[in-house]
Amino acid sequence: MLNSDTGNWRFVHQENLKDMKTTEKSFDAVKFMRQERDKITKELVNLSDREILEYFEKKRSQKPQRA
Repeated sequence: MLNSDTGNWRFVHQENLKDMKTTEKSFDAVKFMRQERDKITKELVNLSDREILEYFEKKRSQKPQRA
C-alpha cells in the first residue's frame, strides 16, 4: 500500500505499530510450549518407535472430545 504522506511503498499499519504500548503478559504461550515440549521429550527419550506411537495413541484417547 502506498503511504500517501511519504510517497513510499510500505505497509501503513507498520507505522501504527510504533505507537503500541507494551503490556505485561499473564500467560506466555511460547514459554508454555517450550516447557511442554521439554516434558514430552523427557518422557519419550528412551522409548522405541512403537512405544512412542502407543504413547500418542493413549494421549489421543484420553483427550476430551470437543462439542
